[in-house]
Parts: sequence; structure tokens; C-alpha cells
Amino acid sequence: MNRFFTVFLLIMLWSASAMAQEVLLPLLSNPQKSVTKHSPGTKSAALQQVQLPFRDDFSHPGPYPDPALWTDSFAFINSSFAVHPKTVGVATFDALDQYGMIYPEAEENPFQFVADRLTSQQILLGGLSPASNVLLTFYYQPQGNGSAPRERDSLVVEFLRTPGYFQENDEGETEWVPDLWESVWRAEGETLSAFANDTFPYFKRAVIPVTDPVFFRDDFQFRIKNYSSFPLTASKTPTNLAGNNNIWNIDYVLLDQGRNPQQTTYFDIAFAAPAQSLLKNYTAMPWSHYIVNPQSHLKSNLELKITNLGSITYNYVYRYFIQDEAGNNIRTYSGGTWNIAPFAMDGYQSYQPHTNPIVIQNPLPTAPAEKRHFKVIHVVREGAAGDSYQRNDTIVFNQVFDNFYAYDDGVPESGYGLVGRNARGAYRFELGKADNLEAVQFYFNRTLNDDNVKPFYLTIWSSLAPEEIIYQSEVLTPDFEELMNGFATYYLDEPLPVSGTIYVGWEQLGDGFLNLGYDASSKAGENIFYKVGNDWVPSIYEGALMIRPYFGQPAPVSVNEPDQGPGVDIYPNPLRSNLLNIRITEADFHSAEVRLEVFDLQGRLLLSQEYAPQLDVGHLSNGMYILRITHPQSYRSQSDRFIIAR
Repeated sequence: MNRFFTVFLLIMLWSASAMAQEVLLPLLSNPQKSVTKHSPGTKSAALQQVQLPFRDDFSHPGPYPDPALWTDSFAFINSSFAVHPKTVGVATFDALDQYGMIYPEAEENPFQFVADRLTSQQILLGGLSPASNVLLTFYYQPQGNGSAPRERDSLVVEFLRTPGYFQENDEGETEWVPDLWESVWRAEGETLSAFANDTFPYFKRAVIPVTDPVFFRDDFQFRIKNYSSFPLTASKTPTNLAGNNNIWNIDYVLLDQGRNPQQTTYFDIAFAAPAQSLLKNYTAMPWSHYIVNPQSHLKSNLELKITNLGSITYNYVYRYFIQDEAGNNIRTYSGGTWNIAPFAMDGYQSYQPHTNPIVIQNPLPTAPAEKRHFKVIHVVREGAAGDSYQRNDTIVFNQVFDNFYAYDDGVPESGYGLVGRNARGAYRFELGKADNLEAVQFYFNRTLNDDNVKPFYLTIWSSLAPEEIIYQSEVLTPDFEELMNGFATYYLDEPLPVSGTIYVGWEQLGDGFLNLGYDASSKAGENIFYKVGNDWVPSIYEGALMIRPYFGQPAPVSVNEPDQGPGVDIYPNPLRSNLLNIRITEADFHSAEVRLEVFDLQGRLLLSQEYAPQLDVGHLSNGMYILRITHPQSYRSQSDRFIIAR
């Protein structure tokens, strides 16, 4: 969606009317960056040195920045908060920390405070000089699909002028002199409408030359940070104190030598939006429901955005292929070659076989199974060798067929709720076959002081006109204790036979605001209804609620979750020496493609390196740690706990 809804609640919260009102609110937390997901902490234990060119368009899978390029994990890497990014993926700066929680300064400080930071690894600039024409550029956007930064807020770029060091003071004591950062660029807060005049390019380009000789060394670093604030008169309510307020998005960071400030093009053909589900209405559905009539559930065409950031027309090839759980290619679509003009001239590619490719007839096997999981992988390539930056040439959609229906992609951009006494909301699902409904999952956003823990009934309707309730639970409340991928699971008293169209929703007791997860990047608004007086009316919002009906016991699998781990064993565990053995068990995985990272239980990154059959952890003390093994080429990862007990 290309807008964010600002809602004023003061008069509604105190209304005694029975009329319900739809409301969207900013989030107070980001569960994608929860500490339970083993976030890499605030800073890497060991800095790395990287060579020019330094480039990141944030197509790296999030939610954290690529540790090979960045040293911290405050910014949120995503593909949903930006309006028309340069390429797929942006880094979003807000008022939420690396664990997805609102910064304490937001409650303690009525003025601006430093919120997110994105700090580069050390960059090798030694041997260069002002004559080398070293230039840092990036694209930035206020607000995006979030809430606009205030005029007194800002986005800032700083260069590290003097790295921290120890020195001896006049008393002969050793003391630490902290890093000295120099501000070199700043943008003031404003709305996206004022910033872009509601038209392309929606992002503006920042150009920062590196000219001071002091910066030409092999430990050069830069960082981007945002200053955030809240209304000086803010009371601590979800209306005016929310963590994904004050949004800035940045894209396509490039630091390199020999650059002309006037040169605004790049040899890069890329995707500019994420991949889509093959399904017409859902992001996920039960496999047993799909195979009854597969063609009725499939889209006829997919929608893709392909862009050419260069200055001339290029010839390139596009295709997509579908892989099964074993990584076998089961179907391939070839769009052939075509020309693509520069985005600055013609916008996104318009050639239909590339931007609206057909969904292949019978794309998936239809043998009965408990569940299935496929990858839909889209690839563009310029010429034989490809362009100068190929990470954004591939996008993947993980097509999950489990035992639930979902319209959402698993990531909320805001919170949805109904304000009004005894408000009722219903979510329509068209079932592929008759089945027994066993549970429903609701995604409730965290709020300040658990303000949304309000009583409600889980309610199932077979029809809204006339209204026919076929199930209503006992009194429930939002549950944050036993979560599966951020969803709270509510089991029905016994399996409920259902078929055709059903409506899954809730009835509130008295006043309250449940703050359901709202996915602004998915389109399901036509299936959302709420009751005003005696009438059910359709939602005014276009996105998807994060409610999922289950036909069988829910399993901890999200819609767009990566595959299981890349087949790696670790031993011995507990470890009584300094060497942890790591064995790859899948023959088709090359050791050079596997990466190892060790975290403590607070989520701090302690070690990061390429694969080795033995990992030296002699510098770590006794205790429990987490080893994350990733195989980027297949988008697979696993995390294992191990104990050091020497």
C-alpha cells in the first residue's frame, strides 16, 4: 500500500455508542526482531575489513543487516515499508531497537534521541586520496508505508574521524578515548507527500564526497542514524507513542572510488518488488484442500517489477522455476530475452512475458500428502556474465501448503482493531473442501503495558446475511506466552465440521482495542467485515489481517519461513575442549558456501567465519551458546545450542 492511515482516537475511545469503528495504529514492537530469534546483538565482536566497492541494496534476507558489511543490527531489513524502492528490500530506521522493542529513551526523553544506527564494517581506503574521487551515495525516503518523521527529527550520516584508543592520563592511569564521529550529511523530517509530491522517484539521492585526508585509512567507517522523538504532550498510549513512528527508508548504498557526482546510473538490472504466491487468494492453504481442484486456486499470471538502473537499454533473460522440498526443479518457465530501457526513461519493464508471466499449467504435483513446501524462484540476467551486482537478480517465494489458510505474509506493518462497545469483526475464507476446523491463530501486536489484553469471544459464522453463528468460545484474552511465530493459538472445544464459505473472527466484551497484526503488503481487504449497529459492512482497508484457521493441530511453520537447516551435525555436546566438530551431512552442499556464527544467549554475535570442520571456541568461557549455520545459496539455515563445560 502506498499510504499509512493516521487515526485520531480521542473522541472514539470514550464513546458509549454501540457503533464500531475500524482503526489502524503504528506498532509498539517488531516481533521479527525479537530476541527469541537470536538477534545478533548490538555490535560484532570482531570487525572485518572490506574492499571497495562497498555496496548494499538490502536484498539480503532480513530482518538484520548483512554482517559481512555492517557491524550492528538496529535497522530493520524488509521489503514492505518502502514506497517504490530502487530495488527489492530497504533498511528501515524507526524507534525500535535490535530486539524489536521501543527504545527506553522514548519513554524517558521528551526530546530527540538517537534511535537506530547502521554502521559499516571497516573499509580499506588506505593508499587513496582526495584525488581518488571517493563518493558515498544512497537513496532515502521519509515515512514510506509507516508514519512520517517530525520536522525536528532527522536522518544523519557520520564518518569515523578518530577510532577509539587507550591513552595514559596525567596520573599514569590508562583510560579509553571513545570514537570520534563527524556529521557530514543530514535530512530533516517531513511527510512522504511533501518529500516526493506523490510521484516518482519517491526516493532522493544523497551524495557525500570523501575529501578530508584523515579518512583515507584502512579502518574507515561510516554510519547512518536517525534522531527520533514523540509529541511533547504525549501520554503513553498506542496512539502517540509507537515504535514504528518516525520512519526513514534507505536503499542502494554505494561507496567507491573514481566516481562522478553527476553520474546517477548503475549497471544493474534488478527486481524492485518481492515475489508473489502462486495462489489466487492466499499465501498459504492446506494441501488437502488445494489438490481437490488445483486450477481454481491458482493465479493466471504473476506480477513482477523489473528495473534497469543503467543509462542505456540492455538485453536480458528472465525465467522462473519451481523447486520441491528436496531442491529438485519440477517446473520451469522461460520468458526468453528482451530489451529493457532505463527506468529514468520508461519506468518498470512492461514486457508482459517478464512482468506478468503466466502461472504454468499444473505447476505442482497433486499426490496426497500431509503438507508440501515449494520455492518459486525468479531470475533475471544480463548477457552471459550478468550485471555488476547480482544479488538483486533473484527473488524467492516460499509456497507453503500446510494445514492452515493465510492471506498474510507473516509480517505486520501496523495494528488493526475495532473501537466501540461489543464490536465484532469477521474474516472470510473460501474453503477448498469440507473439513474439521480445529483451531484459530490470531497475531496480536505487543502494546505498552499490555493495553490490548481485553476479553473477547472467538466466533465462527457460516453466514453474515443472515447472521448464523456456528461456534462461539468461552471468554478469551490475547495471549503472548505460548506463541508460534508470533501467533497465539486458540483451540475449539471440539473439531467443527465446516464447508464452503466461513467467517472467522471475534466479538469483544465492552470497549477495547485488540490490536491485531495487519499486513499492509498483502491484499485481502475485501474479506474483512465488521458490524456497525445491526449491519455488517466491508472494511475500508486493503491489507490482510493476521488470522489463520487451522484444520488440524497447528505446527510452528510461518508462511514465508526458510527451509530447514542445511544438514549439519555438531559434536561433542557438551564440549570439554576448545574444538567443536561441525560435519556437513548433505553431499550437495559445498563447505565454501556455508557460514558459521556463534551468539551468546543475549543475542550478541561472538564469532563469524566461513565453514571449518572444527571451530575453535577456546576464547569462550563455560556456558551455553547458539551456533547458527547458514547456506545462503539455498536460503537455508539452522540454529543449534551447545554447551562449553571444560
